[in-house]
Amino acid sequence: MATVKGFIFDYSKCVGCHACMVACYAENSTKPPLSWRQINHYNKQKLPLLGFVHLSIACNHCKEAPCVNACPSGAYTFDVDTRAVIHNPLKCLGCKYCTWACPFDAPKYNAEIGLVEKCNFCNHRLKEGQIPACALNCPTGALSFGDLEEKEVPDAFGLSQKAIYPRISIIGSEVKELVPQMDCCAVAEDASRIRQMEVSKSYVNPLAEWPLVLFTFIGAFLTGWQISSIFESSISLSPWLFSLLGGIAMIISTIHLGKPLRAHMSIFNLKTSWLSREILLFGLFMITGFIALLSDIWWLVIASAIIGFLFLASVEMLYMVTNKKAGFSIHSGNSIAIALVFASLFSMQWDLLIVLIALKVAVYAVTIGTKPKGLSSRIALVSFVRFILGFVVPFGLIAFSNIGFRSILVVSIILGELIDRFMFYHDFEPERPFSITAR
Repeated sequence: MATVKGFIFDYSKCVGCHACMVACYAENSTKPPLSWRQINHYNKQKLPLLGFVHLSIACNHCKEAPCVNACPSGAYTFDVDTRAVIHNPLKCLGCKYCTWACPFDAPKYNAEIGLVEKCNFCNHRLKEGQIPACALNCPTGALSFGDLEEKEVPDAFGLSQKAIYPRISIIGSEVKELVPQMDCCAVAEDASRIRQMEVSKSYVNPLAEWPLVLFTFIGAFLTGWQISSIFESSISLSPWLFSLLGGIAMIISTIHLGKPLRAHMSIFNLKTSWLSREILLFGLFMITGFIALLSDIWWLVIASAIIGFLFLASVEMLYMVTNKKAGFSIHSGNSIAIALVFASLFSMQWDLLIVLIALKVAVYAVTIGTKPKGLSSRIALVSFVRFILGFVVPFGLIAFSNIGFRSILVVSIILGELIDRFMFYHDFEPERPFSITAR
């Protein structure tokens, strides 16, 4: 098998001294606290009797690099000589999607400049026949640089097993089996303290991602309403309201970008990026939807509804790169499911609406019930409100009032579905390198 140059990391030699990080800072003039290379620690609190294991990790310049495929603007390219994955800041939108797609947490978003940065493999050094500064300056030899098999998936704890073929080889991973069983009493630590150490950091804050939440929610809302237009019983949708809401959604979506004025570059990578496809399909949906509603041409209404469905499918494909926090893979906040609820609502298919919201509430309950870390009081409260607004109120109005309070029904379902969409973002997180947990 052909070989390539890449990193070699030995768990048994790493002492967590951070010399590799310092070397990276010095070589590439990056500014702390943002670091292209990071050290993951097990037993970060340095508790006695628990052992110490460290993982030094940066961009591994994968053969099938997920950041290259994910980037909507084509900001990532492969160097023709070294095959290093190079990021071009002039093409970066600051959308941060590559930071979700990379399982090694290599791309780093720099909020000060609104752009992503990442390890460049010390590409200038490689072209001169030298090795990356981080490997050169490791004092214990834990991080080195040499020949690897071209298509090797690191078989070691702490790293992704996806077939993206990173240029890193892991040795010495048997140290995991040598980590001692901690005696809690010996260090005056109780079991709850140890369990707290095992809680991994959440990388996605749904409140911080509110532009994405609202953009995808409005897109699902409009798609559902457009689908309902196929039925004669549908509540009519004004083309001007359609355009207004769509325009608001597009403006909101740019707020998520570090460089909003580069939003037009988001469709430059239709070949591999689901984000590019999402944006293009949303634009086509808005154009065809407006014309269809204005002209009332039935086949154009159907075509617009199909394009809207494809847009939502692209939305969901975006998040296939992430992990679910719960043990249940289906989520009630799926944008297609939200669209179907609104389609049944605005076409006044009451029996179908009851079935859909009942199914969604059941899926929601299973999702929160299978979370390994349980529920916080805040999430429990949100879940209760979601149940009341998303099921109890609609069911009561449909079953007992003969839809006499239609405006209340619409508002209740909108709020319930919006909460569901926020929870969708709460319930996933990007794959990350991880340290072993306490046993």
